[in-house]
Amino acid sequence: MEAVMACWDLEQSLQSLTGVSPGEGTGATMSDDEDEVVDSDTSLFDGSFDGIDSMGFGPLVPSETERSLMERVRQELKHELKQGYKEKIVDIREEILRKRRAGKLPGDTTSFLKAWWQSHSKWPYPTEEDKAKLVQETGLQLKQINNWFINQRKRNWHSNPSTSLKSKRKR
Repeated sequence: MEAVMACWDLEQSLQSLTGVSPGEGTGATMSDDEDEVVDSDTSLFDGSFDGIDSMGFGPLVPSETERSLMERVRQELKHELKQGYKEKIVDIREEILRKRRAGKLPGDTTSFLKAWWQSHSKWPYPTEEDKAKLVQETGLQLKQINNWFINQRKRNWHSNPSTSLKSKRKR
């Protein structure tokens, strides 16, 4: 939505500079592809224009030079808009890629958590202070630390050996 509003603001600025709105004539707007070529012989106004403005001065048709200038300004504004949003687009792409990779923590992080796990194998429930330290040392979020320990205990730790044998037999 932000990009649409910024584009609309740029189109309004272009209209105030040139006196021709982007929707008139060629039908070109800033959201059109750069690859599309606008025919310079096309009328700049739709069929509702009768050729005389409200002041009676006759048709207000820009010259070829003015049309060329308007197109160049339009392309420059479009380029600036793309450059302005380029960082945001890259950030969004990175976030999407991060979410696709979700589920696997970095190897150095898991080795650090496993070391803590092994040194506390009899009771692998970190205290809040331990968790805070792990958050600082690994760079993970508290929720990730909690989930890792929950999953690790489910996979690798059994508090009662007789319970673990029964659960293995049922599988």
